[in-house]
Amino acid sequence: MVHISSSIGFKVIANCGYLPGALFSVLPRHAVARCYSQSCHDGLGTLKENAKQILTAALQAVAPETLVQRAIRRSACSQYLHVGDATYPLQKNVYIAAFGKGVYPMAKAVTSIVHDHLVDGIVSVPAGSSTPALSNLQIIQGGRNNLPDSNSMMAADSIMKMANSLGQHDILLVLMTGGGSALFPLPVHGVTLDEKLQAIKAIANAGGDIFQLNTIRKNLSACKGGKLALAANPAKVISFIVSDVIGDNLEIIASGPTVKDSSSHKDCLTIIKNLSIDKKIPTSVLNLFSGKTCSDIAKNKQTFNNVQNVLIGSNKVAIHAAFEKASQLGFDATIHSTTVCGEAKDVGKTYCQMLLENQRLCRKVCILSGGETTVRVEGSGVGGRNQEFALSASVQMFESKLASNLTDKKCPAVLLSAGTDGQDGPTPAAGAFAYPGQLCDNNINTARHHLANNDSYTFFSTLNNGDDLIVTGLTNTNVMDIQIMLIDEPTT
Repeated sequence: MVHISSSIGFKVIANCGYLPGALFSVLPRHAVARCYSQSCHDGLGTLKENAKQILTAALQAVAPETLVQRAIRRSACSQYLHVGDATYPLQKNVYIAAFGKGVYPMAKAVTSIVHDHLVDGIVSVPAGSSTPALSNLQIIQGGRNNLPDSNSMMAADSIMKMANSLGQHDILLVLMTGGGSALFPLPVHGVTLDEKLQAIKAIANAGGDIFQLNTIRKNLSACKGGKLALAANPAKVISFIVSDVIGDNLEIIASGPTVKDSSSHKDCLTIIKNLSIDKKIPTSVLNLFSGKTCSDIAKNKQTFNNVQNVLIGSNKVAIHAAFEKASQLGFDATIHSTTVCGEAKDVGKTYCQMLLENQRLCRKVCILSGGETTVRVEGSGVGGRNQEFALSASVQMFESKLASNLTDKKCPAVLLSAGTDGQDGPTPAAGAFAYPGQLCDNNINTARHHLANNDSYTFFSTLNNGDDLIVTGLTNTNVMDIQIMLIDEPTT
């Protein structure tokens, strides 16, 4: 297993088959058969190290504290805050509402700028985060396993109460990143948190994408879909947003708590119908969407003239940084896409073919992409979309005749897929590597079984002592996923 420190810069603690004892607890006992000695004595090991360096550069480029510091300005001793072309007077009137996987460093950076005018603030972060106290800010940990819970709901309730108390001279700084939906949950009247979670889980398990998921979330929420901004009115609201969705639609990121909502209950019913999951949706939710229950939340009845939404980071920023690093390492780099989507298994197969076609040329190339795939859960295993992507690609490499024909060319190739938040599904891994020769006759049937059971993490944990997993810990950022494909020239 490749283990990386929780800071953005990678620190390789285990490589080439060595695994520290502290990490054995996350690995199953029985190892999958190794195909051949892989990392330390051939070009594959170098490529894997290059891929990690490129991923590091991508993560550093979207470090939340760096992004927010670029977006907000205040000159020394100034009583004004500058955001883009807008200017806001500071009169001990600043409040902070933050929620998401990367908001703690953002809150720390903002606090250092407006500390003498900060009155109050609430920061909702993932359970297990390292969050030393910050002056005038209440830090609440919740959303364990990236799911809403009582702690994150308490944080959301506190934020909404704070927003409702603000006046026209106050400023509410809203900080949001990926993971904000789970860390800012407050169901509408008539729907419980468990019922909301049941509906969202049904959408996710049916292969619903982030747009469908967040449309449902907004319409089941008393704080998303612009409702936080409405609660804070007439105060000035400035939102600093790090995107974790394809296309950077502000309505979708963290379910758009400060953005006017254009979706409707009818849209939600259409999603449920298209995914054929109406029998898995709680009656209270169906009644709400069907108009049989009156919501006490008025939608879009007020203007958003007092709201400034600022997109400060996205997958594109990370991919461009990866491009620069790959070029520095001597690769002929190409950005293939920043809108990768679809079923992880299918996309993995497609990327396998892309790798094999490019490997045939035996040129030193790097092909980069980003986005977010989905997984249709049909098994009972443990995994995530990036690990499922990698396992599917690896199985396809084994099954491809082209792969066997390339064996003698000795052009090393590797494919990495990883989540920028450091958490791929309910696992401690961010993603995994795939490469030709990773699977062989000794383990291909095991790999197929784990893939069919959505059990990619278990498989990679036992393959090559876990060396093909990428483990970063929480990175404090989230701009979806990154795929890094590297191919080297022939080895001598």
